[in-house]
Amino acid sequence: MKLFDSLTHVTRDGSWCGERRYDASLARLLQDMDEAEVYRACLVAIADYVDNEVIIESARAHPDRFVPIAGLNPRSLPTLRRVEAVVAELAAQGFAGIKLHPRMNGYDPLDAKCIAVFDAAAEHGLVILLDTLFRRRGLATTNAPDTIDYIANACPDTRILLLHAAGPSMLDLFEIVRANPNLMLDFSFTLMRYAGSRLDEDMRYLFSTTDQLIT
Repeated sequence: MKLFDSLTHVTRDGSWCGERRYDASLARLLQDMDEAEVYRACLVAIADYVDNEVIIESARAHPDRFVPIAGLNPRSLPTLRRVEAVVAELAAQGFAGIKLHPRMNGYDPLDAKCIAVFDAAAEHGLVILLDTLFRRRGLATTNAPDTIDYIANACPDTRILLLHAAGPSMLDLFEIVRANPNLMLDFSFTLMRYAGSRLDEDMRYLFSTTDQLIT
């Protein structure tokens, strides 16, 4: 069975969020992929943390190994028209999708500019990778499954990969994914963070009942 990794990152200097205890270099990622027998992966930017340039450069250097995913912070753009223009630019540069990270970039995933990214992505054939761990200090957020349910119905033509499966809310999210063919689940990070908890049983249940909605 060929393995495809749905979420990998690299940085230009190999540091991760300013720290040197992790090796986020391209060379290390390629080594890890070879050792784990991962034949290909999404190489993902995070707006304001992992720049788009290093992602597209790395993907162009290794087109058989990486699918480039841009990072975008809609909060930093002044208008909805500018949001649409930036999405078009990313598509023209060769990105296959866009990563949205409401928690790290400090915005509401239901904000009009964020919804505009989803709509524009559909127009240009881009997939959205949405970080579903919305909670952060200083900003009250709605329940993650309800938020995603709204987005899925507001943007039915947008393909959305739900990164980390909303953590402890994954079973609620699973029912929403079942009802919306434009959604897929991803369990990266969640598999490790909740190892040994009751969520292990939840994940085993999900893997045993479907193989079409999960990455």
